[in-house]
Amino acid sequence: MSRIRLFLALLPLLLMTGCWSKVEIDEQTFIFAIYIDQGDTPDKVEVTISSPLPNRLMSGQQAGSGTSNGKPYAVISKQGTSIPQALMLIQRDLTRKINFGHTRIVIVGRQYAENGIKDMLDWMQREPTFHISTIVNTAPGKARKIAELTPVYEKMPAEVILKMSQQRAMLDTSAKQCLIAEASGQGVATNYLSTGVMKMASENGEVGPWAGIQGVALYNNDKLTGVLPSAEGRAIAWALGRLGRQDYTLSWDDGQSRADILFNQLTSKKSVRMGPDGPQFTLTLKGDGDLIHKRDIMNRDEIEMNTILEQKLREKIEKQLKSAFSKTQEAKSDVLQLGMLLDWKYPEFWEEKRDHWTDYYKNDLDIEFKVEINVKQVGIQT
Repeated sequence: MSRIRLFLALLPLLLMTGCWSKVEIDEQTFIFAIYIDQGDTPDKVEVTISSPLPNRLMSGQQAGSGTSNGKPYAVISKQGTSIPQALMLIQRDLTRKINFGHTRIVIVGRQYAENGIKDMLDWMQREPTFHISTIVNTAPGKARKIAELTPVYEKMPAEVILKMSQQRAMLDTSAKQCLIAEASGQGVATNYLSTGVMKMASENGEVGPWAGIQGVALYNNDKLTGVLPSAEGRAIAWALGRLGRQDYTLSWDDGQSRADILFNQLTSKKSVRMGPDGPQFTLTLKGDGDLIHKRDIMNRDEIEMNTILEQKLREKIEKQLKSAFSKTQEAKSDVLQLGMLLDWKYPEFWEEKRDHWTDYYKNDLDIEFKVEINVKQVGIQT
């Protein structure tokens, strides 16, 4: 019995093994953002990485053996015949091992996107440390220019774009959604960014680069085929069910009467039924909004005012939605992935149209749009 008791007492110690495969945190470079551009020649791709510098994150305080100076992040670019090769060239010049476990945003340059992002999607699938929840955006020119913007409220430029996407002012398209669209032969949409320069009070009035969201980029399979401006991009984002709080402004009486409506609830629904001439799709947008400001020269009562606002909002949003959808057809980009809905409901018809879906989507698709709006008046109106 004593031997048994001794064995049981020592058993926990036998199960306590050392960590033989550990990698120290201070031996890794955590990549927060990746910027991908067309290289100087058609066979080259340029990859830019952005990573925080731990020894500089605490500005003005002691960090290691000295006081932190300079920007708290590093930006490094290399060109190669493929993304893995460009990353290998970057790794060769670093003292720490690259880790994509903290990558949260990928920005693609327009020229690279127009040539096709299939290589990037393949890399995303195969890189074991990359999270497919990472947000993907498209830049109007070189993606690496976005890395030069001035981060006023954040530590790094990439954080600015990430926070904008997460607020769902337009879209928050993930790598996963891009991979699904490419695998199924459908379209996908991402934010289309804007760049410029402006005076910044936070930088003592100096002119600095900035970036924002100007619309939506449309992809057919793996290539950028079109761009929607802000108003139409917002309609598509609403149709995709990924739009956050939005303010809509209306004017009437030759511009003398105005109103602002804040939508807190935006939903969408798509359906399909088989008609005598083929599938008939229906896309419905629903919105509940609050009247937050109005100027009415006719002093209408609340019921009449709500009727006017809801009618004008329906007309405005439906017009934007129809225009946006028409442009997705021109781009042959089924960003609402109606083909997948058709495959689910009527697989035989889908098999018949699968190989020529983009042409069918552009020329023969039958779709009806519905917009349902409810406006409430809150607070004291003047």
